[in-house]
Amino acid sequence: MDIDRRIYAIVPRGYGRDPRAPLLDAITTDGDVEIPIDAVGFGFWLKAAFGAPTTAGTVAATGAITFSAQPAANSTLTINGTVFTFVASGAVGNQVNIGANLAATMTALAVALNASVVTGVALATYTGTATALTMVHDTLGSTGNSFTLAASISPASSGTVSAATLTGGLNAHTFLSGSWTLPSMSIEVRMPEVPRFAMYSGCVLDSLSWQMERSGLLGAKAMLVAQGKTIAAATAAGTPATIALKRFGHFNGAIKRDGLALGNIVSADVTYANNLDRIETIRSDAKIDGADPTIAALTGKIEVRFADTTLMTQAINGTAAALEFSYVLTSGESLTLTAHAVYLPRPRIEIKGPKGVQASFDWQAALATSPARMCTVVLVNSIGGY
Repeated sequence: MDIDRRIYAIVPRGYGRDPRAPLLDAITTDGDVEIPIDAVGFGFWLKAAFGAPTTAGTVAATGAITFSAQPAANSTLTINGTVFTFVASGAVGNQVNIGANLAATMTALAVALNASVVTGVALATYTGTATALTMVHDTLGSTGNSFTLAASISPASSGTVSAATLTGGLNAHTFLSGSWTLPSMSIEVRMPEVPRFAMYSGCVLDSLSWQMERSGLLGAKAMLVAQGKTIAAATAAGTPATIALKRFGHFNGAIKRDGLALGNIVSADVTYANNLDRIETIRSDAKIDGADPTIAALTGKIEVRFADTTLMTQAINGTAAALEFSYVLTSGESLTLTAHAVYLPRPRIEIKGPKGVQASFDWQAALATSPARMCTVVLVNSIGGY
């Protein structure tokens, strides 16, 4: 990323045809960053565009321990840090009687766990089947993903855990348009081999855009405005935590109009702009004071294979409709942008050849009546919050 540009002012001539030495002028620090649209990292850019989201759990974490045979006496299971021991008979406390068959043992295990007064164990609900113990965390969201499971090998419990923890807990992070408070970021560009570490401070997101197509890598462009930068020989950001990249693909995408799938779409462009107003005050360091958001804009373009008159009729009537752009992974993560009131211009329909007729709609969104905002973005993933 290179978003720093220094402007030079040339002293007027008057001393012959050759120019005189230039003078340093104000510093302009802005530019764009190409980013992947993924299930986790993209949330930070959405926060930069819309402000802080509200987060709520949507899917509870689940897990299972599958048994190949009856557990041996004195073998154990560890449920979220608490050890439960299988015994031949006379179970007390955190002990479970081994039944006449595996199904009976699973039933006794589920009863014991559901009746446990241990706080960590009581966070889930347990069910015994013929060959397994299944469990569902009682709290929706990613909280249950840290609930641990383990089974002893010697003595052999004969149990195999589905994973070291419960998995699949998901949260929905909801971003709303119209916020007057946008976060200011510091972004460091590292070139450790030089070494050169450039810290861009006071970064505010001006616009976020991407294109929906049939194939290819799905990415977005973030336009940034920053106050300035400093150069150092060592990092000032420390060692950030690594984020696992789980990308959305074009083939995961779908477009809906008023809740119904919109067919015959060849491509679509989406751009959300904060239309930042730079505060260019007089300062001795030549930096701007900041950047304030003005009237936001949500615009784009839809390229349609002309097979019906749904969009044409809307354009002619001048009515609004909701457009939804979404991506969904098989593991449950999703990204959905809903423009609640979209208006379409009347397009020009041209017949260019025998391959079919296409129409382009340069759409724009506006404040809707219900809900009273222009757009909503919902990112579903396993992150606790942004």
